[in-house]
Amino acid sequence: MPGVADLRSGRWGSGVYAGVLSLVVLAACGALGLMLHQPWLFPSLGPTVMLFFESPEQPASRPANALVGHGVGLVAGAALLYAFGLQSVPSAAAGGTDPGTSGGGCTVRGADHAGAHVAADAAPSGRGHHADRQPGHPA
Repeated sequence: MPGVADLRSGRWGSGVYAGVLSLVVLAACGALGLMLHQPWLFPSLGPTVMLFFESPEQPASRPANALVGHGVGLVAGAALLYAFGLQSVPSAAAGGTDPGTSGGGCTVRGADHAGAHVAADAAPSGRGHHADRQPGHPA
């Protein structure tokens, strides 16, 4: 029976080995997320899994480094979620996205969404946010 070293030998063996195992791990995380009705796949998981299987002997592939790195990302994301007051806004996965929610931090804080200004200025009806101007008079 061939060992792991035999499977990883050769030019193609290492890439196929890493690719197949990465696919298996990501598929398992996706299946777990479907069963629990919670997202278990996140953008940095793919590169992390590939790094673990492609070069397991490298210092960057140590589980402690991955846990610390993902922990920093989690803490930074949570801090910004609360800093912008977005904890009551549904996630894009749950609530979807549209131009009105894409500037969620601006909307929650009471500021206008930057895209709304562009759309309002371009509106041919003249009822944009500069509708109070006299025709022919600059800002």
